Amino acid sequence: MLFIFCYICADVQCIAPGIVKAPFDYVLIFLLCLKSYFNCIIIMYRHFLSAFALLVLGMSFCIPEMDAKKKEKKAEEEQAIKVTLYLNADAPVQGAGSAVEGYLRSAMANDPDFFEVSATPDGERVRYAGEDVDSLTIMDDLRYVKRKCRGTGLAGSPKIRWVRVFHEGRGIDVYSAYFVTATKFNNTTIIETTMQYYISLDDDVAVLVTGINCSNPYYTGDPEGNRVMLANYFGKIYDYAEFAGRIRANEFGTLKDVVQTWENEWSEYPVSRIEGKVKAAHIGAQKTVLDESSSKSAGWKRMKTEVVFAKHTRTINTGSGFDVAPWARHIRHEGTGYRLYVPPVGLYADVCFADFSRFGSLGYVFGASYSRFGYEWEWDNGYGPKLQDTGCNRFDVEAGLSWHVTICRNFEAYIRAMADIAIIGDRTFDHETGDKRIADSDFKTYVSFAAVGGLRYYFCRNVGIYVEGGYDISYASAGLSFRF
Repeated sequence: MLFIFCYICADVQCIAPGIVKAPFDYVLIFLLCLKSYFNCIIIMYRHFLSAFALLVLGMSFCIPEMDAKKKEKKAEEEQAIKVTLYLNADAPVQGAGSAVEGYLRSAMANDPDFFEVSATPDGERVRYAGEDVDSLTIMDDLRYVKRKCRGTGLAGSPKIRWVRVFHEGRGIDVYSAYFVTATKFNNTTIIETTMQYYISLDDDVAVLVTGINCSNPYYTGDPEGNRVMLANYFGKIYDYAEFAGRIRANEFGTLKDVVQTWENEWSEYPVSRIEGKVKAAHIGAQKTVLDESSSKSAGWKRMKTEVVFAKHTRTINTGSGFDVAPWARHIRHEGTGYRLYVPPVGLYADVCFADFSRFGSLGYVFGASYSRFGYEWEWDNGYGPKLQDTGCNRFDVEAGLSWHVTICRNFEAYIRAMADIAIIGDRTFDHETGDKRIADSDFKTYVSFAAVGGLRYYFCRNVGIYVEGGYDISYASAGLSFRF
């Protein structure tokens, strides 16, 4: 309605002044207003059609996009991996001695040191050190445990690994572990994914007996056994020469055939070990795995679960300094009467590219800031001193490295060392006349280095506050941090 009123008034003013001299003139003005009204309706109708067409066009793009995002989110939820972690009683984390249910967000490959779990498929991740977890179940069916394992042959010490239970029988157990390796050959990187299988008799150290190429870490099929490795295991480490001969003769088709046959024929008898081939410390080693693992010193791994600035973390800091530091003002002509107009306001990005756990993490930082200040000085042109006013616009671009150390959950200390390129634009005016002095109005470029230290605390998942100080544009500053 306001648009219609303004349109009519503008149209009438074009001819109305000076013509209202008789009653008929009022009729003419009324008709003119009526005409303008209908013209306005037509214009609004045309604009409405255009706006409606644009709205329909926009929705034709937005609705499929929203539908695609919904389908993508649904697919992610369907592919999400449910997990249950069983924490040991000694775990220095919330929920110690109980089960944690959620969605697995970290890879079950290469003998993981930790597990990341979220309450929802895309929720906040909580990291648990492997030493604090006794076992876990994935997709309600695949059970993972800690076992002492070693490779083939007699060399090498056994290592506690996370393995999946492939078979639990009478006196014989089989475990599997998934590994991803990258090998560089002639400027070509070759990625290999293998599932390795270990056998343990009577809770002895599990020994590698076969491996297959596998692209799925949750593969549950029955692999063919490696006859050489299986025969060496049963014939050279354990005293089952006749059974080893049957393996070499290819009597069994799959690994489970070998295991079940041994279980049916030999599980009722004591395990026959070849003297000197199985070390005393390796006999029954699986019975003490949980105690060894949970009591192991894993402080650095537990600290890793709380790292604020972990690898690939990106932060954006925006804030303001309290004042332009004296060393950053670059006041000329021995000026006095310094005044601050705009404190240093800046935007900085910090990206972590190396994480050393409790020893800190390293990132590269870059950003820019702006500040404005002024001062007074006297100029003598031979007729007496005259007061001059200089205003300075300072623009800085900085880049360098940062080092972050986690103090506790969501709280860290950091230092930054940066190179700083500053451009300062001076504009000088005569205090009395206001005339601009061209000779003293120019741009200067300065190169310097900055070093600051600070503290940052995240009061929610992605948003926190920081305070820092040191040798920089401002001696102290504070603001908000956003973590991605």
